[in-house]
Amino acid sequence: MEAWQGLEEALLRLVYGSNLIESAGSSYQVTAKLCRAVFRGEKVPIEIEERDADYQQHLEHLLSTNHPAGHSHVLRSRREIVQHAQALDYMIEHIVVNKEPWSEELILEAHRILQTGLDDDGEVEAGKYRTHEVAVKYEKPGDGGKRKKASICIRARAVPGYMKDMVAHLNDDILAAEQAGTLDPYTLAARYHHQFVNIHPFGDGNGRISRIILNCLLLRYAGHVSEIGLDQAERDDYIAIATRGAKVFHQEDMEVEFAEHTGHLELARFVLAKSKRSLERIWTWALGMKGDDEAV
Repeated sequence: MEAWQGLEEALLRLVYGSNLIESAGSSYQVTAKLCRAVFRGEKVPIEIEERDADYQQHLEHLLSTNHPAGHSHVLRSRREIVQHAQALDYMIEHIVVNKEPWSEELILEAHRILQTGLDDDGEVEAGKYRTHEVAVKYEKPGDGGKRKKASICIRARAVPGYMKDMVAHLNDDILAAEQAGTLDPYTLAARYHHQFVNIHPFGDGNGRISRIILNCLLLRYAGHVSEIGLDQAERDDYIAIATRGAKVFHQEDMEVEFAEHTGHLELARFVLAKSKRSLERIWTWALGMKGDDEAV
């Protein structure tokens, strides 16, 4: 029970941090409440009335962070939390608990869960690869919130082929590592986060799905998750690493053998360092729980 509580807390922080990176969701308090309900199998309604206490908490957060705060924005912020948690829960069930092989179908379904009802302009089809061209735009640390164009992503017509290859490489890497008896979960997780986010197969939600992929690999092979994005400095570091990684991805794509790609290595070091801090916090929490039990 204590182990599950520790994992549940880590998972809700994961959702909170991942949403913060995208300027999505709501406060930590609201996120924690909704995520706990999802992870415990409770039915969480998206539609809530203005007199509901949850509604007021969503509204207050939007106002305090200078976001639009109309009725549709309140419901959107709620949907961004609930469906993020549901998509994560779905992938954990299939990849970590059931130990299923990776497939495009799993990734597409996770995206459908994440993005249903969040398309404002008609360009994002939940659970389907994009059919239009996109450019990744990252926020440059220290530029006052301005956005800069980082790179043009893989052409839409090439996305299905890239995703088919990515999933095949991932399953091959896992099989080879298991047969050899040696698997580096941090490099593996970083490699496929990096690959996925630079393919950018969907019209929206790519960052959140990439972090779900990363954390499912970590949870299955390292036994923990990495809650990225909980503070501004960490978000800046993560985005800067992603920006540099994107440049290397396009330099290596079609020029360097897949197994020799290096664009993910800086992210792997970042995730490893972050994971060490997370594990230290988990151990501190667990020892505290043990101490409380012994004192009773």
